Amino acid sequence: METVTLETQGDKFLISIDKNYVEKDFLVKLVEKIKLEHLVHKVNFDESIEDLGEIVKADWWEKNKDRFLRRKE
Repeated sequence: METVTLETQGDKFLISIDKNYVEKDFLVKLVEKIKLEHLVHKVNFDESIEDLGEIVKADWWEKNKDRFLRRKE
């Protein structure tokens, strides 16, 4: 048996992976990442979402930077 095989059946991909090739936890995380990627593409945000993300990060940093940086007095 090959370590990894990929088949197409109708509108589905069937992936077979030898259990000795990867650990189950890794595979579960990979499947969760695939689900997340699917949701991201499904939402189809425009580029303005990146601007909003930068604003949120900047605001968070301004409120929390003292927790990470020690100020010399």
